[in-house]
Amino acid sequence: MGGEKETLTRADARAYLRRFPVQGVWQVAFNLLLVSGGNAIVLYLLLSGRMRAAHLLVLVAVEAVLLIVIAALSTIGVPPGDRFEKPMPWRERLPALLFSVFWIAGVYSITLVFIHGWSDFIALMRSADAWFAAGLFVPIAYTAGTALLQAGADRAHYRRHGRPFISGVAGPVLARILTLVLGGVPFAMPFFVAVFGAVKGVEFVLRKARVRPAQSMLAGIGMPVIAYGAFALVGMLIEQDVAGWAIGFVLAKLIAESMVAAIPLVMDHVANEPETVAAG
Repeated sequence: MGGEKETLTRADARAYLRRFPVQGVWQVAFNLLLVSGGNAIVLYLLLSGRMRAAHLLVLVAVEAVLLIVIAALSTIGVPPGDRFEKPMPWRERLPALLFSVFWIAGVYSITLVFIHGWSDFIALMRSADAWFAAGLFVPIAYTAGTALLQAGADRAHYRRHGRPFISGVAGPVLARILTLVLGGVPFAMPFFVAVFGAVKGVEFVLRKARVRPAQSMLAGIGMPVIAYGAFALVGMLIEQDVAGWAIGFVLAKLIAESMVAAIPLVMDHVANEPETVAAG
């Protein structure tokens, strides 16, 4: 899971599941509820007019930095050999870090022009009052609170059960980074999710066609309708200009966090695979 190891094995997945076991539909629903709660706060602030598009960018960037700090602090005193994710040397991390900084700085400099957000961004740099006026401290406190609780649970589990140390904060960090990197084109994530869903739906239909032709025929008719509705939604967001951009960015954030929240399901699948499974 780092360095020389580029695949996810059954042993890795089982170690992960010992820390974060799949506990059925209700546990998955609870995890998604936490994700939805944080994004509901952001959406409410946007719809109420307190938070604007530029504030949203700053929020996600601050959350990313805050979560990285909390994740790093949670590993203090944990030997590198005990960590599930082995630390990568700086020479391996630096190219990706430089690319991410260059991409984020370049894309969002242009984005701030498109959303007329430079004045809001500069106001945040000059005064703490702008942060309170935009309500930014509410979602930041929510993110920090849930991350600190998770970090405390990680440390407690490590003290009781020993290695490997698995950070539950690493997932939210990944989600924020994905949001920043892919959210530069905020309609991209809803678009690709729609395409992925359509492809999986077609695969499901093809499998069913050999057993239940009538049912698969109905599904085959419904899939293009669902796909068209998803693309129509993306088109509607684009037509809404800045407001659509902000909603699209929140959708990208929600999708990224939901994908990360579903990692235990992926680990459960890998743990039951007979062979080593390559992981991206």
